[in-house]
Amino acid sequence: MDRRDVIHSEPDSSRPAAGTVEIDDLIDSLPLCGVQKYVMVLCALAVLFDGYDLQVMALTVPALSHAWSLSPSSFGTALSASLLGMGLGAAFMGPLGDRYGRRTVLALTLVIVGFSSLASALAGTIWQLALCRLFTGAALGAGLANAYALAADFMPRRRRAGLITLTYCNTATGALVAGLIAPYAIAHGGWQAAFVIGGALPLLLSVALVTTAPESIKFLLHRRPGSSAIAQVLARLAPRVAVDTVYLAPHAKALAGSVRDLFATGFRTPTLLMWTGFAMNSFNLYLLVSWLPTLLTGAGWSASQAIRAMSFNQLGGMIGGVSLGWMMDRFGPERTLASSFMVNAAALALFLVVPSGFLSWGALLLVIGAGTGGAQFAIVSLAATLYPSSILATGSGWASAVARIGAVASPLVGGALIAAGVNPTQVIAGLAGPAVICAISMLALSRARRA
Repeated sequence: MDRRDVIHSEPDSSRPAAGTVEIDDLIDSLPLCGVQKYVMVLCALAVLFDGYDLQVMALTVPALSHAWSLSPSSFGTALSASLLGMGLGAAFMGPLGDRYGRRTVLALTLVIVGFSSLASALAGTIWQLALCRLFTGAALGAGLANAYALAADFMPRRRRAGLITLTYCNTATGALVAGLIAPYAIAHGGWQAAFVIGGALPLLLSVALVTTAPESIKFLLHRRPGSSAIAQVLARLAPRVAVDTVYLAPHAKALAGSVRDLFATGFRTPTLLMWTGFAMNSFNLYLLVSWLPTLLTGAGWSASQAIRAMSFNQLGGMIGGVSLGWMMDRFGPERTLASSFMVNAAALALFLVVPSGFLSWGALLLVIGAGTGGAQFAIVSLAATLYPSSILATGSGWASAVARIGAVASPLVGGALIAAGVNPTQVIAGLAGPAVICAISMLALSRARRA
């Protein structure tokens, strides 16, 4: 029998002894303690740097354009390099956390982010800048997957979806921080200053991770069962529990931590359905991020109204992310996301019948932001409920990488539709189709997991 086919069967020699406790059951039985909150804060800061980095590149383009005497459009390669790097890093570097440790890989990626951001400040050509951005993006993609995995490994199942979603929402916080800090830094230190800040802070966080944060106890039980670090982590997590009474679920130990495990018996269909939902929602999200102001001005809005309308969409995303995470813990992740996607599809379709107006369309954009941006925050936590700890970094990384396909395709599709003269309201309403596909994939995922 193939090792990957035993994940739902009871191993003959792996029955737990009397008086022992499975690590997930132990964590579920405890209130949130200091070490769990500390790990979550560190992971949230790592996610915040992702949002800062992506936003700061866009904010430095005007200053770079002036300094290098180039048109802003010339920096498209550097802007795209980060997104490409994130997809590659999530897919091929993210799974390293399942083999070498979440904390270890996260700290290493933060070091790469730090030095590549500092190198960006020394770039003298667009191609040098693009190369630095590619390395930065790859490290961020891998780091995000392991930040989620590390946080999830310390969180109780009853609150895992909400807390992971709250962690991911810090990408928006990072973008906000960049918007507040970068203009001041550029004005006083040139465009290089924004990258220096984005490089120094991840390096400091990497030091904090290595010196003060524990490694995932689930990873240690799986990969280093004889390590003294298990007792050290357990002493901070549950000091009254003896180390020899804690074990990892047998089905998690049966997995090697490779991409093939995502398609093992019991995981193949859920993996494909989650990827479908993640990619389709990314398509909608990035089309709106890229083209919503253009679409609204094409529908008769002023430029200032269109820019202000983006705030409705972004605000909805932050509110929706926190709300959906909370509901996923109480009503189930697939059911909650499916309902959100159906509401989102209805709001998108209403653009065809609701008269254009700042308040009426603004209200729709608030709902769409919650159902698109909010769902993008929340759907990340789905991997933490779907995969065991031994393949969580791999599952999270590849889901994020697949989502990048939709993120890359949607600006191209949106630009083609606008160039073809398609009515702006029809472009927006047409996004109801991908939203319905997202809802169907979540309903099918719920059925597949029950089966």
